[in-house]
Amino acid sequence: MRLVELVRGDKTSDEAVERTKTLLEACGKAVVVAEGSPGSARQSAAARDGAEAIHIVAEGIADAEDVDLAAKAGFGLRLPVYGIFEHQDAVGLDLVLAIQDYVNQDLAREPNAHESLKQMVERGELGRKSGKGYYDWSEKDWDELRERRDRFILEFLKAGWKQ
Repeated sequence: MRLVELVRGDKTSDEAVERTKTLLEACGKAVVVAEGSPGSARQSAAARDGAEAIHIVAEGIADAEDVDLAAKAGFGLRLPVYGIFEHQDAVGLDLVLAIQDYVNQDLAREPNAHESLKQMVERGELGRKSGKGYYDWSEKDWDELRERRDRFILEFLKAGWKQ
C-alpha cells in the first residue's frame, strides 16, 4: 500500500516523526501523522464504515453483496481521486448538513459491535479463513479477488497517483 500512517505515541518526539515522515516520503509513500489513539485515523474511519455496513446488512436494508457493490461502483470509486472532505466541499456543506441531519437519524450508533457480528463469530463464521462469513467462500475465489485487487492497485500507482 502506498499509505503509511505514523501514529505518534506519548513519548514520540517531533524530530522522530519528522525524520521518519521525510524518509517514507522519499520512498514514495503517502504519509499520515496521527496522534496515538485506538485504531488511528485510517483504521478508525474504516472501522466506522465497517460498523455501518454491518448495521445495514443486519437490519435487512441490503445484503452484503449489494453493500459491497455500492462501495465499489459508487462512493468508493471516487476515493482514489479525492477524499471525503474534498468531496463534501465539492458538493457543498449545506447539502452535506441536510443529508446528515436526515440520514444520521437511522445510522447505527452502537458503542459496541453489532450483535449479529458477535453471533457470526460465535458460530465460527470468521470469513474467508473459516470458509464462511458474509460470503460463502466455497463459491468465491480468494486468489482471483486478491489478484484483481493487486492488479488494480499496481495499475493505479503506475498511472502516477499523486497526493
